[in-house]
Amino acid sequence: MSAVRVAILSVGDELVLGQIEDTNAGWLARALREIGAMPGERRTVGDDRAALSRAMRDLAATHGAVIVTGGLGPTLDDLTREALCDLVDGDDAALVEDPAGVAHLGRWFAARGRPMPVSNLRQAMRPPSARLLDNPHGTAPGLGATLQDGACELFCLPGPPNEMRPMFESFVAPRLSGDGEVVATAALHTIGLGESAVGELLGELMTRGREPSVGTTASDGIVSIRVRSTGARDAAREALEATVALCRARVGTVIFGRDGESLASVVGAMLAERGVMLATAESCTGGLLGARITDVAGSSAWYSGGFVTYENARKVADLGVREATLRDHGAVSHETAIEMARGALSRTGAGLALSTTGVAGPSGGSEAKPVGTVYIAVAERHGSVYSRRFHFPGDRGTIRSRTAHLALACARFALLGEPMRPVLWAEGEACRVERV
Repeated sequence: MSAVRVAILSVGDELVLGQIEDTNAGWLARALREIGAMPGERRTVGDDRAALSRAMRDLAATHGAVIVTGGLGPTLDDLTREALCDLVDGDDAALVEDPAGVAHLGRWFAARGRPMPVSNLRQAMRPPSARLLDNPHGTAPGLGATLQDGACELFCLPGPPNEMRPMFESFVAPRLSGDGEVVATAALHTIGLGESAVGELLGELMTRGREPSVGTTASDGIVSIRVRSTGARDAAREALEATVALCRARVGTVIFGRDGESLASVVGAMLAERGVMLATAESCTGGLLGARITDVAGSSAWYSGGFVTYENARKVADLGVREATLRDHGAVSHETAIEMARGALSRTGAGLALSTTGVAGPSGGSEAKPVGTVYIAVAERHGSVYSRRFHFPGDRGTIRSRTAHLALACARFALLGEPMRPVLWAEGEACRVERV
């Protein structure tokens, strides 16, 4: 039996206009793969009743199931109920009030000691041929219906993730799970090589039509190798792991993690294993590097803290950078990056320190140090300090983000004993090594 092919339809003007990110669609795609269903088309529609009904009809014609998220609130611009009614019961049909829905709303507001606004009763309405899906986490029940003479199931779920996810797990996953084919996936994340270079190492593994399939995507200097295997559950997972092993053998230590592992979490695990604390000294990244690190739960076990020394006076006062260094070489230089890293070591007692200083733009560049010029230094207590010059393309936000990623990559390679390994955007031999 082949996997059910499922469409994901996200509803809301705020999504179409890019005012908020659609996190539901990505979560649903991953959850569907885990239960052996095949994510198909993903579509976004604004708060337009006719457009929403057409989208449901189109997707139902080519999929075994459609999951709609959003548009189930109490206000007049929440139109998912009406659009579903037009589709399953006809344009002349009217929504009906569901007694169970009314009772749910009454209990919800009573439990919170609040009167129920009349507008919330809209959330107890459903198309005559649809059924309500219980929502213990919010006021909006979901909706379930059958389309295309039973060939397609349609589920309408609330937009808030804390309501949508439990409803999916309770009502949708049991209906779409199967004992047939599954889609097993893995993502191997690399840092230090460009996408084309990773592709060359993978070679014929990326041949179109190969099973399992292998592809790559790139973002902010991180190239992810994506492996997908389709088949019976055990066979698909076995084939997936075999291809993952081949990818690791081809690409090597530039692979830093798998699936949900971040670069910061991997560096943190390496530090914790060695019993080494990390400190940071930032200029051009303005705290972004520290934020990436502290995004990792439990990072206090291996991260001492950091300094954001954007102004030159702070570099001198907080990190001990010499005024002569700033005068003779400038804030954006090997010399300053090295002294910043040394200062972070001496002031925190950490065993490893990272520093960043550069020209993030859009102004401030020169012929010798154009916008995108960044120095990253890694200092090891009782060892050496390594400074490298990079040139990052992109706008200010991109330069700062790539700097934070490559700083963590430099820390990782230092911990691997490869501190001067060639990496993406490093400027050839533009490096310096000194004793701490």
